[in-house]
Amino acid sequence: MVSLPLFSLGRAVALLSTLTRVLPSAAASIPPNTPNPASLLQARAIAWQARSGMTTAQYQTTFDNFVSSGYRLTCVAGYTSNNDPRFAAIWDKSLPGVPWVSRSGMTSAQYQSNFDTYVSQGYRPKHVYGYAVGNAPYFAAIWDKSPAPGNGAWAARHGLTSDQYQTVSNTFTSQGYTPVHVSGYAENGQARYAALWEKPSGGYPWLSRHGLTSAQYQQAASTWTAQGYRPVKVNGYVVGGVDYYTTIWDKAPSPPWVTRHGLTAGQYQAEYDRLVPQGYRATVVSAYTLYGNQDRYAAIWVKE
Repeated sequence: MVSLPLFSLGRAVALLSTLTRVLPSAAASIPPNTPNPASLLQARAIAWQARSGMTTAQYQTTFDNFVSSGYRLTCVAGYTSNNDPRFAAIWDKSLPGVPWVSRSGMTSAQYQSNFDTYVSQGYRPKHVYGYAVGNAPYFAAIWDKSPAPGNGAWAARHGLTSDQYQTVSNTFTSQGYTPVHVSGYAENGQARYAALWEKPSGGYPWLSRHGLTSAQYQQAASTWTAQGYRPVKVNGYVVGGVDYYTTIWDKAPSPPWVTRHGLTAGQYQAEYDRLVPQGYRATVVSAYTLYGNQDRYAAIWVKE
């Protein structure tokens, strides 16, 4: 059914930095340093916001501004440019007012510590994103107090090798869990994975893969689309100078959607400019860097 492990190694990872931080980009899913968007884009930006290419300071400022305006962080991706951390993120103003917290720039130990603290306070992880700075892994994460689906069971792991991840995924799948988020990242030049699972009552057929090359991901996406699946998550990461992808697809009913990967910053901006006026909103963004300073993006947009 899937190729991602569930239970196994890697304890839950906690947040880095501080609650809900924001990175600058541009209104209504437009990356930073873009001209003022058209009125239609400004209107759509009210319900949600997306930014990319933010430094740590820019992300924090953006985060603080959006949160003070009633937005909630739903997706954050960490990556580096010339070994300097950068962030891409999405905020939403239409979600229920559930208590939530977010942290970024966390080491593995800090993530675990935050994880343990927040879980003891009734939070559960909704998003975790691993990224490498130099040879060391860092994490950005979001927790909230929303009830988990089904019987409320959920699981989180990080620091897994590919084999460990597969083993854990197989175990969780056999116990009725479904992967809801998988992040790949590099640690000392080797692939590692952080993932979240939930145990819904019922649910739809789903597929999950990790360690796909760009060509393999494209082939899988074409095949699954033809079979009636839709993309739920996509995550790009670089190991040894090669971009790889983790992804989750399912057969849940969905409005029209668009997914892209391997986009340059300019191509990513162009897709935003093309899709937002058509009524699409960004739901997932993943950012990663090739050759040390060439930003790449993978994303999913869904029509509102």
